Amino acid sequence: MSGQNGKNPPDYLIIGHITKDLLKDGYRVGGTAVYSGVLAHRMGMKVAVYTSGAAQLALDVMEGIDIINQPGSGTTTFANDYTPAGRVQRLLDRAEELDCSRIPQDWKRARIIHFAPVAHELPLTAGDDFPEGFLGYSLQGWMRTWDGEGRISPAPLPRINSPVRDNAAGFLSIEDLGNDRRGLEQLQRQFPNLALTLGPLGVEFFSGGRTLIPSTPTPEIDPTGAGDIFAAAFMIFWKIEGKTVEQSALLANALAAESVRKPGTDGIPEDWEIIETIKVQR
Repeated sequence: MSGQNGKNPPDYLIIGHITKDLLKDGYRVGGTAVYSGVLAHRMGMKVAVYTSGAAQLALDVMEGIDIINQPGSGTTTFANDYTPAGRVQRLLDRAEELDCSRIPQDWKRARIIHFAPVAHELPLTAGDDFPEGFLGYSLQGWMRTWDGEGRISPAPLPRINSPVRDNAAGFLSIEDLGNDRRGLEQLQRQFPNLALTLGPLGVEFFSGGRTLIPSTPTPEIDPTGAGDIFAAAFMIFWKIEGKTVEQSALLANALAAESVRKPGTDGIPEDWEIIETIKVQR
């Protein structure tokens, strides 16, 4: 991975590990940093990623995105085991925790700062270092734990002393809650804007009330990264393009639905697919 630092701040900064996701015949790169970052880039944003990993991963899909790799040992690596009871995800290796004080000051002035941990590599208080811009929190990486063999299971979100600022939003899926909605009330106290993705059912948005935005029924090949694509698209439509919450969620839902038609990063909508999807939703 290489690091570049332009003189102008990016539109969209993502902080989180790029992961190595093992397959039967090799691996593919993953993590919110990849899925959200590539989607934002294809939507015309100047994107920067701050990450850490020791392995030289194949990052062709991230061409055009500035990446700074914090030196350290280890590369966050996941394996998926499929059993009669369902999928078991395991964490096999973990890169260094990320030090936000090492991020270039220009990058800290991004219009959107997206905190995208996959394995607790950031503290939930990381937003304190970013006084400007809109803050997005992908909560999955804080809402998981793993045992001695790396088996991952849902966990409550760590408590913070005070709610995040109003100019911010949290993103999670119903699976991150272990399909148990009882944790929602506490999350709403911590995040003034909260998006709960429900897969093919759409998304619930909480901001002083509840709004349900349905999704487009789509044949599903692989849902990996769909929530990350929703989060990036939603923030860009809402906070950069100035659309309403409902419009932003509807368009983001459509792009996320498009992404499940193909496996892995192949499903991230291309520029022309983004344009066509927006046309259809108008």
